[in-house]
Amino acid sequence: MFGRGVYGVLAVFMVLLFVSSMFSPVTSGFVVKKRTIRVAIIRQYWDLLDVRIGNKSTIDHKKCLRDAESRYGVKFKVYEFWDGWDGGDVQNGRLEKLGIDVVIAPGGFGGLCTPKKYRKELKQFVKKGGGFYGICGDSTFGSLGLKNPPRKSDYFMAKVLGYDKFTPTLGLANVYTDGSAFDGMVGNLNFLVKFDAMKFLMQLAFSRAPIYFPSVDPPIQEHYFGKTVNVMLGNAPLVEGHRLFMPKVAGIAFLNGSDKPYGDGIGGKMVIVATTYGKGRVVLSAVHPEHTVGNEEAHDVYERDVLWLARALPDT
Repeated sequence: MFGRGVYGVLAVFMVLLFVSSMFSPVTSGFVVKKRTIRVAIIRQYWDLLDVRIGNKSTIDHKKCLRDAESRYGVKFKVYEFWDGWDGGDVQNGRLEKLGIDVVIAPGGFGGLCTPKKYRKELKQFVKKGGGFYGICGDSTFGSLGLKNPPRKSDYFMAKVLGYDKFTPTLGLANVYTDGSAFDGMVGNLNFLVKFDAMKFLMQLAFSRAPIYFPSVDPPIQEHYFGKTVNVMLGNAPLVEGHRLFMPKVAGIAFLNGSDKPYGDGIGGKMVIVATTYGKGRVVLSAVHPEHTVGNEEAHDVYERDVLWLARALPDT
């Protein structure tokens, strides 16, 4: 009888020891497994920028997401998806098969001309609850399209990009890209060549402009309310659309200045927006916080956008 009592007390002691270890100062509370967020960076073989500099761009995205792991206590699994005109990762259903949480469309010209199935898969993904982050040129892809397009923009499409036409955008957010910002930037389009386009893109890489964060709901960038952060420029600014049955768009950040290759006329314009589409979330960013070299605040802006899209940002 005595032996049984000893073993019973010992068993209770072991259970208490295990439970107490979960609350010990060493572990600072429960031992909680970090959430893994699955991110797909989508690229297209028909986009000359993706083909030429896609690998370098992906390195910058991955670095920011690694920093976010330690900053916000999460884990990221990052995939790079590639699609051609006749098929690929997005069109073959890998968003659902791999349980992707957030799609990052990193920019370029590919969103201007896309296969119908490609658009359908992305819209369904967001509608069912996924997150979409459209950056630079892909802020147009996620929007209602291009408003006030520059003169002879169709000619630019054919001569510089090799596309036959514009195709519909995703229409995930009730905003347009304001194409008037491009007026006069590249001179006479009759003489435009690919070198001029690359020169424009090189100027973007070295550009820096302050963006201002107002107090707004959702509070994605609450850390920066009332402050400015210098970021690399990208696409033209965004302007609100007027679709009656689309959710309201929140203006997350506005330009508080400008830099080459843009003129002063874009100051005060909206450059980051957030909204919902179906059960999913959408952020469109005309600027490139993830590529802003040497500015951790800009990188944090990008990280917070991704976390909000994944429903993993604290207090939002």
